[in-house]
Order: sequence, then structure tokens, then C-alpha cells
Amino acid sequence: MKKFLLLYKILFVSLPAFAQLKISSGTHWVNSGNANLVVSNLDFVNDGNFSGAGGIKFTGNQNSTISGANQPAFNILEVAKTNNAKIILGRNIGIGYSINFISGLLDLNSNNILLDAAANLAGESENTRIVGANGGFVEITQNLNAPLAANPGNLGATFTSTANLGSVTIRRGHLVQTGTGLNGSIQRYYLITPQNNSGLNATLRLKYFDAELNGQNENILVAYQSNDNGANWTNLSQTNRNTNADYVEKSGVNSLSLQTLGNDTSSGPLSGLVFNAKRKKPTEVELTWSTVTETNMFGFEVQRKQDNEPDFTAISFVNSKAPGGNSSSILSYSQIDPNSYAGTSYYRLKIVDNANNVSYSDIKSVTGKVKKGSGNIITLNGTTDTLLVAAKIQSSGMETVSQEITVGPNPNNGNFWFTVNGIEKETLASLYTIDGKSVQQFRVTNLQRQQVNGLRNGIYILKVDGLKVVKIIVQGETSPTKNYPSNNASSIKN
Repeated sequence: MKKFLLLYKILFVSLPAFAQLKISSGTHWVNSGNANLVVSNLDFVNDGNFSGAGGIKFTGNQNSTISGANQPAFNILEVAKTNNAKIILGRNIGIGYSINFISGLLDLNSNNILLDAAANLAGESENTRIVGANGGFVEITQNLNAPLAANPGNLGATFTSTANLGSVTIRRGHLVQTGTGLNGSIQRYYLITPQNNSGLNATLRLKYFDAELNGQNENILVAYQSNDNGANWTNLSQTNRNTNADYVEKSGVNSLSLQTLGNDTSSGPLSGLVFNAKRKKPTEVELTWSTVTETNMFGFEVQRKQDNEPDFTAISFVNSKAPGGNSSSILSYSQIDPNSYAGTSYYRLKIVDNANNVSYSDIKSVTGKVKKGSGNIITLNGTTDTLLVAAKIQSSGMETVSQEITVGPNPNNGNFWFTVNGIEKETLASLYTIDGKSVQQFRVTNLQRQQVNGLRNGIYILKVDGLKVVKIIVQGETSPTKNYPSNNASSIKN
């Protein structure tokens, strides 16, 4: 396979003594086709013209700098540094298709990354990602007409709205925000500029990494918004907060501007909430929670969502134990949910005060149990064990489980696996876009694991002959150590 396609006019000179790959003024370098340029422990200096359809991969265990008089137009930029080494920007760069994060950091260093409308960030995680303590940003512009869980460029700002936002520019930076009404923030902000910016009634989800918390307590993170470039901030509170998947979500947002996450400094109806969910029996889930103080409290609506359901629903309501809704001592609560669902169930508390103000607890997940007769109970513990359980059932002579498609993770960042259980012979599986365009086909056998990679943001349909279709959501990066919602498999049974 051809690795290097060099030179249109003349080349560069790169000697170990200079430790750099330099494209001199007047030189035009074109990466054509699938050519992949690997740069190990070298700086990249673009004084000429660098472009093309191929990729450039930075490897090695030392820092590399991208600099030069002219902005390079990378199609694919791959970050594969080891030993805590970084790629450091010495100038702005353009990205035509993707930045692929394998290992190491990409430091903005007060410079900017400009993504083409169809470009994205792929594989960002706690250990390999964009940083920018000295300033700089990554930016993309896309048209968003009634977006559904749209995460342009995988920057981590996800939008859902029935409105036409028009052309929207999303800028992500990593400077800590300050100003009136904001007592510190995480090391991430978003500047969101829609062409149409009123009456949006949007749901906005903001992603972060634990390494970006900057001392903020993620259990009380809320969304903040500034309409005057960070001088004054408004606490938008939160509708949904997930410390496993590292995001805060707010519904009913009517306009967008400068957004960040920070700790909730409002008093709120209670403090010290600790909420847990645990399966006690194959048919029961025990929910327990406690509070340190309660002020003007009314009660707690217990909500549940199974992994095959689109949203949370109320299953019970528990009144506050605080006399008159006020208490300065620890109060404890418990609730039993009759739940025999074999998949994953998610629980949260809707917290309601006497003025009918609403907030939400963290989300807790509980896996199910599969029972055969009176003596065989097998516990499902996440994505991998789903396959192991099915294998155990077959090898032990137990009754075969229902036909089902298992997908994990779902939602995902464009990379996922799926298996089909309960089929007797090789079967055709087809992947489609939401509007019916064929993406890929697979020949699958029972419990054979199929890997799918590189999908763009959007909603896809996975169809297997004779089984119900599965909706797959591609909406951004996932965390390999967290389990909701991105690291959970979802199963659809016949």
C-alpha cells in the first residue's frame, strides 16, 4: 500500500538535527487518495501549501509543534503520542474530515482548530483529548433545522429542538469562566451562535471530562449562561445530570449564547442528597435515599426508564418526612419497585418543593436477572455479560432465550458492536440511515459479534430479517469507564 505521496513542486529537507518536517515557501504538498503521512517526534512547519485527502499521524514520545507561516489544511489528523507527550499548536489549523484521538493530548496553546461542516472529533476520552489552558478554541458551523440529539463535530454540545436554528456556529474552549453570578466553572465553555436565536424551547446537553472539573463538585453541576461575553451569568439549573456519562442537560432553553457548567450556588430545597438503587430479588429493586437538610420540601417523585423506553415515567410519589417541609437533621427514605425486567433499568428522583419548583437527582442504573426454574439465576452485568449469559444458557441445556439484537454502546460515538441471539442459521443484517439509505450489510450467525466503526452523527436503523428493528443513536464521544448511557448495550427482543 502506498504510504507517502509527496510533492508537487519540490520537497522539503528533514534531518534529525533539525527535528522538523518543513514545507518551504513555494512548495505544494498534496496528500492524495489514502496516503498516510507518519510524523514521529518531529515538528511540522508549513511555510508552503499543505492539503489533500490523506491523513497525517503524529507519533512518538516527545512533544511536536504545528507551526509555520501558512495554515495547513489537514483532512485527517491523528493524535498518537505516548509518554504524556502532546501536539502543541503554534498556529491555527483546518480539519476537513476528522481528528482521531488514539493517545496523548492536543494543546490549543492560544490557537484555533477550524472544522469543516462535516468534520468531527473522534475518540476523545479522559486520557486523549483537546486541552487549552492558555486559550484557543475548536469551532464548527452547521445548519440545524429541528435537530434531534445533534452534536455538531462531536464537540460535546448536543441540541434537540423543534425550531429551525438556521446556521449555527459552535465554539468550544477550555478557559475557566468567571463573572458576576458564577463562582468558578469547569475547564470548558461553549459559545453557541444560532442564526435564529429566540423561542427555541431547546434541550441542551453539555459534555465534560472529569479532568476538566477544576475543583467543581460534579454532583451539583448546573448550566450557566452569559449574554454579555462572560460579565454576568444566569444559573439555568439543570433538568438532567449524569455523573457517570459526564454531562448536564437543561430543557426549555429559549436562546443560546456563552454556556458553561459550574456548581449550583442556590440554596435549593435540600442538601446532602444520597440516592442509590439496588436489585434485591429478580422481581424487586430497592431504592434508598437520604437528605441532610430539607427546606420547604413537598416530596419525591420516583421515576424509571428501561433501556427499551424513550424517556422516564413516574412510578410512585413519596412525601417529605420533614415537618412542614423543613428539617435540619438527616432523613432516610426507601421504596421497593416491583421490577422483573431482564435488561437495564434507570432510576432518578424528581424533587418537588412546596412552590412546585422541580430538580432532579443523579441517575442510577440496575441490571436485571434471568431465572430458569427455581434454582438457576444468572445476573446480567453490563455489555459483555449479555453474550456470556446467552452462551451459558445454551451450553447448559437450558431453554434458549428469545430472539434479540444486542447493541453496545447505544447511544455511541460512531463505533459500536452488535450480536444477534436465537437465530439458527446465517442471517442478513442491514444498517440504514433514518431516511432509508443503505449504509452496510452483514452476514451474521448466532452470537457472532459484529463491529461497526466510523459512523457520523445521526440516527440509524439496524434490521435483521425476522426481528424487530433497533434504533442506533450516534451523538458523541463516550467514556470507557462510565456506564450510562454510553457504555450500556441495548437489546430488542421479538
